[in-house]
Amino acid sequence: SSGINAEWPLRPGSDREYKASVDITEDLTNLILQQNQDVTQLDKAKMVEQKKTTKLARDGQYKAEFDDIGKDEPDSFKRVLETATERGSYLWLSALPLKDLGFVLNKVEFQDAIALRYNWSIKGTPKQCECGVKNDLDHLLICKKGGYIIMRHNDLRDAEAELMKEAGGRNVTVEPSLIPTRGDHLKAQTTKGYQARLDVAATGIWNKFERTFFDIRVTHPNAPSNKSKDLKKLYKSHENQKKRLYEERIIENEKGTFCPLVFSTTGGVGEMCERHHKRVAELISLKRKENYADVMKYIRTKLRFTLLRSLM
Repeated sequence: SSGINAEWPLRPGSDREYKASVDITEDLTNLILQQNQDVTQLDKAKMVEQKKTTKLARDGQYKAEFDDIGKDEPDSFKRVLETATERGSYLWLSALPLKDLGFVLNKVEFQDAIALRYNWSIKGTPKQCECGVKNDLDHLLICKKGGYIIMRHNDLRDAEAELMKEAGGRNVTVEPSLIPTRGDHLKAQTTKGYQARLDVAATGIWNKFERTFFDIRVTHPNAPSNKSKDLKKLYKSHENQKKRLYEERIIENEKGTFCPLVFSTTGGVGEMCERHHKRVAELISLKRKENYADVMKYIRTKLRFTLLRSLM
């Protein structure tokens, strides 16, 4: 498949694609042959159903090809395939280079982004990290020295706040302080710090007068402690950790709701983060009267570029 998603004419399945094209356009072909310009005679429901059938067959073939690629490969390669095909992780590759939206990478950044995608070593990387550990790509993405992890986190925090404002969220606040509490009535694991604060808070995202608090975490799925973990379970564990720390305090003291936003360095997101983005996309599409799918793609692409730039 090329950059415009055109099928290679000689690849397996081309006969199936040709037959599907003939079936889908059969009624239109007949009208053309009859020199009939009355397109109301087209059976649109039939065409839609044939398109769905073709897509299911194509997706099934791609899934079988994908499974076949990695079945005899080492676990590290299977992990790369898994992270590279997460929803939204690949959108930066097909995005139009729109500078106003920040959808632009220079030559070096693009090469580094490809290396990150396939877990390849990046040219020019020092062999020894400043923290004294042997350097590689996985260590680069988890090393706490230099403040890059905080920068990565803050860039995503600011991007999420911007999206909530675009969606019409009211009183969008970055790093809102929580109401002080002695914590006598809270569970032991719940954070009780007097100056505790979360990443973003906004009113009107889920309900008109409901205030929702968000806290962001970025995890690296190829870190030594994460390599053997299933991706969905990895995201879920981080969501649960955040909930144990903040959810009860938000509900009891703030009378609001809490939503952990978990990202991976490879571009994937947790279930609650995905649900939140769908809600924001719905609000933006209604506000701007734009197609929901286009807005959802814009959100995923914006956050993917934000994460990429913060990793390089």
